[in-house]
Amino acid sequence: MEILTTKRLRMRNFLPEEKEELCRLYNDPDVKNAMHWGKTEDGDVSLLIGKSLGRTPLDSGGYHYAVSFLKSDRLVGEVYLEKKADCFLLGYFIRKERQGKGYAFEILSALLKKLDRDFPDINVEAIVDRENEKSRRLLKKLGFHNDIYQMDNPPYVLYSLYGSIR
Repeated sequence: MEILTTKRLRMRNFLPEEKEELCRLYNDPDVKNAMHWGKTEDGDVSLLIGKSLGRTPLDSGGYHYAVSFLKSDRLVGEVYLEKKADCFLLGYFIRKERQGKGYAFEILSALLKKLDRDFPDINVEAIVDRENEKSRRLLKKLGFHNDIYQMDNPPYVLYSLYGSIR
């Protein structure tokens, strides 16, 4: 199910046939280290895809969405969005070979506009690895504010975008 589109990209539900590619991505050392998770098995990815099928950002809970090229539908990365009672928790990654081309800014800008339209007073929060300067700069460019909250293990920093000022 397509969630939203931009000039070059679409955000949609993952497809069952993307399981192997997604498992390779999740086990890529760069992705694994940035996300601080262990080895991801085929069964984990199948469960993630099954749980997310047909879900939209309007549904309560946390779901993973594919970011793909609009024309070819090849995977560019992922957006994780979790709707909580008082905020949305946002996560994302762009494949290493596709970074630096503005894809994260493009898809996240469109998503934030959609959330602002549908939920104007709900905050959006993103937790980022303290060492990930590119991601921290991206969040600031999108209007997020660095909150004081930090975790040491893993080393995360919290960024917030307040609904009433988006």
